[in-house]
Amino acid sequence: MKIAILSDIHDHIGNLEKIAQQIKAKVEAIIFLGDMCAPFTAGAMGQIGLPIYACLGNVDEDHIAMLQRGGDNFTWTPLTKEFGEVELDKKKIAFCHYPKLGELLAKTGDYDAVFFGHTHQVVNKKIGQSLLVNPGAVCGIVPGKGYVRATYAIYDTKTNSAQIVEIT
Repeated sequence: MKIAILSDIHDHIGNLEKIAQQIKAKVEAIIFLGDMCAPFTAGAMGQIGLPIYACLGNVDEDHIAMLQRGGDNFTWTPLTKEFGEVELDKKKIAFCHYPKLGELLAKTGDYDAVFFGHTHQVVNKKIGQSLLVNPGAVCGIVPGKGYVRATYAIYDTKTNSAQIVEIT
């Protein structure tokens, strides 16, 4: 099973539309790691038509509207939880927005893969037997550094590995 891993859209709908075209018929689900920003981005993401497992980030506004606009394709991490968990294709996956939490989750050894966002910088490494991935930022901006390549990841459950994909 292949899963698209997205983070930090920051309302960059143009790049989200490019991703939708790139992943069409290639993945079976999306895991989103926070920072859509405005509720209309959740609506646009929901139109991709795939199951989406999502958590909120530090700049996501109007949580209730975001939950409503996302539609039925979304499975949101409860607002009271710092991270989400899902089992897909017999792989136990944890996902969150913050890097320190992501690293701690990977270090437990309880998960095959752990995904996090927030920093807008790519990470793709193993901690013990756990894969730890930050897919970079869909928006293509690193605070304080300016524009960088806009990226997301494709996670393959069969190989427990991720490929970083540049949005073109």
